[in-house]
Amino acid sequence: MVGPHLIRNALSAVRRASTASLVAIAVVAVACAFTLAYRYVQERRGVGAVASPSLPTEVFAEEMPPTGSFTARLDYTCFGVPGSGEVSSDVFWDDAWFFSDPSSYNHGIARAASVLSALAYSESEYYKEGSDSPAYMEHALAGLGFTQVDSSSYRYRSEVVDEVLDMVTDESDGVAYTVATKRIADGEGRERTLIAVAVRGSYGSEWLSNFDVAGSTEGASAEELELRRSQDHAGYKRAAAEVEEAVRARLAAAEVNGEEASVLLCGHSRGGAVAGLVAAMLDDEAARGDRSVSADSVFAYTFASPRTTMSVENDRARYGNIFNILNPADPVTRLPLESWGYARYGVDLTLPSVDDEGFAERYAAFEGRIGTLTGEGSPYVPETKRTLDTVIEEMSAAVETPAELVTPSGAARLAATLVTRIDPLTVLGGHYPSVYIAWMQELDANDLVLASAV
Repeated sequence: MVGPHLIRNALSAVRRASTASLVAIAVVAVACAFTLAYRYVQERRGVGAVASPSLPTEVFAEEMPPTGSFTARLDYTCFGVPGSGEVSSDVFWDDAWFFSDPSSYNHGIARAASVLSALAYSESEYYKEGSDSPAYMEHALAGLGFTQVDSSSYRYRSEVVDEVLDMVTDESDGVAYTVATKRIADGEGRERTLIAVAVRGSYGSEWLSNFDVAGSTEGASAEELELRRSQDHAGYKRAAAEVEEAVRARLAAAEVNGEEASVLLCGHSRGGAVAGLVAAMLDDEAARGDRSVSADSVFAYTFASPRTTMSVENDRARYGNIFNILNPADPVTRLPLESWGYARYGVDLTLPSVDDEGFAERYAAFEGRIGTLTGEGSPYVPETKRTLDTVIEEMSAAVETPAELVTPSGAARLAATLVTRIDPLTVLGGHYPSVYIAWMQELDANDLVLASAV
């Protein structure tokens, strides 16, 4: 039989352990709070983050800078690639592209933009303290002849502490992007300035921004209310407003110098959503008569973009310069739900589908491409498209409006549908940037299908 003194000793030990645990938790909490507060002060003062890199001078050793039409070998990183994740692609480039009609799909621009969109992720590693990762984007853009490269938006948006701080301060709608400038000519005496922008996709706490489809207006500022009255996805639009401001600054500089300017916008996933919204904003400004941007000067190519707007005018001719490349087996392109009224600005073009005639032969060629690119097999299962068709139908029935999504019952119904139907690791394989790059390398322009025709 256990004696009373043993019970007292055991209870005393538990109390001591509990007290020690509480003290340890308190110490950790205080340390975390201090770290976040200190980082907050650093960010407001503009100190304590990795400095933006300069352009690599060795790229221009033989020619300053490359112009006209040429092929450049670009290094970058891709998800799912072993080791450092680094891969390389030969990218054909032609300055003359940007003297053409932006509403005519250009497969060359699309191929180059797919790689630039992947590079937008690669740049993040450079901006981590202690990292020896190269400045992939600066190297790549220098190789394509761009100057005045600015990737400073990655500062305070690439470290873990910054992502946690953004959650605490409710600033997860930011976005990292690179903007660069190149003086181009078409060989016929015409010249202009090309402003290129590559937007990074979801990173860290930015994932929270993806779900800002039906937020409450309670306590919102006048600016916030105006944003929510807009028919565009609120989280993406806040990010787009920042990128648009950077583009406007470059356009203004070109205008002061008396130069005509074109803009290339691209991105993958959330980056594609933001790039598409910026393009639509510029299109609207051109339609209103803004002299610094013309209707024939904006080129936008997005990859794996979620839907971004509830505007019924999303596909009007004004936005015909925005091309959204979509994989039918990519779940991200199905969200927010079409049944909620969401769509994308511009023209949706789909990659080959498992339900297409002759798909097996095309997919075999794709597997060869992605194997050459990454050294690995295909990360996605094409038949996932059929699963997604069923799941999206069930989700639309379970959660009929975006407002329901933020209610406990709506979230529970959605979670139940996803848990019982979806294997995340399998499904997300179709979303990888490498999948889009390999398909773009394998396909010709006429292999893409208008989504409205599917």
